[in-house]
Amino acid sequence: MFLSSYRYFYMAALAAAMMGTIGLIARYSAVDPASLTFYRLGFGACILALYLSLTGQLRLLKGKPPALVLLNGVLLASFILCFLSAIQTISLTLAILLVYLAPALSAIIAHFLFAERLTSRTLLLIILAFFGFFMLQEFQLGSRVEQQQGLWFALASLVTYTAFILFNKKVPDTVPLYHKSFYQLLTGSLCVLPLVADQPWPEADQWVWLVIAGLFPGFLALVFALQAIQHLPTRVFGTLAYLEPVVVIIAAWLLFAEPMSVLQWLGALLILASGVAQAWLSQSPQPS
Repeated sequence: MFLSSYRYFYMAALAAAMMGTIGLIARYSAVDPASLTFYRLGFGACILALYLSLTGQLRLLKGKPPALVLLNGVLLASFILCFLSAIQTISLTLAILLVYLAPALSAIIAHFLFAERLTSRTLLLIILAFFGFFMLQEFQLGSRVEQQQGLWFALASLVTYTAFILFNKKVPDTVPLYHKSFYQLLTGSLCVLPLVADQPWPEADQWVWLVIAGLFPGFLALVFALQAIQHLPTRVFGTLAYLEPVVVIIAAWLLFAEPMSVLQWLGALLILASGVAQAWLSQSPQPS
């Protein structure tokens, strides 16, 4: 009974943890960012279609996907590709935490574009999150030449992920989650296909990593997340989603010996704590 009661809680946690493995797969596989993005999304779409077929839900894919769903597929591929490109020259920790400023940035934009009220508490959390990023940078705005390109890719990942969040809010609720997810995966993989055409065929050992990328962060994480979204309060799911950067940070520290000063650890904690608090406040009753 205990396992049944907390099933979706575990699913959300596992989904976030599996999402966080894509950076590790990129490091260990040595596959170029475009190919890894293509196979993660492409294999993910194929396995999702097979899953829906075996569970008798293939009918959910019928019908023409809305334009916003296709646009989000482009944005999905863009932010994954930019993130994987960023970690070629900057640390996994810096890249993932910069991407996870997207909820804060999207809240600011939604305040002006979608008339979503930005409260004083939410604004304070956003300021703290960005202050945490400067702590992560140790208040040094400059960077080494070899890191500058990675930072630009990370910023591009932040911008495209922010757009992905904002446009996903505008997809009609009548569109089934599996329908939306399948066509986003499919569109994203097709967008990256031209970049993969000139790449050499993956080595035998790399195929193992590509299948893992499609199965775990590409398919299982998606299915678990969609199941959890349907059964958990938004603020609980939003909180558990922050396990992804936690997994990335710990793995980068343990597996790749990426150094972190005390100031950087505090900055990372500030970003994560601000994000979790924002997820809870977004669903709490607001004072009149």
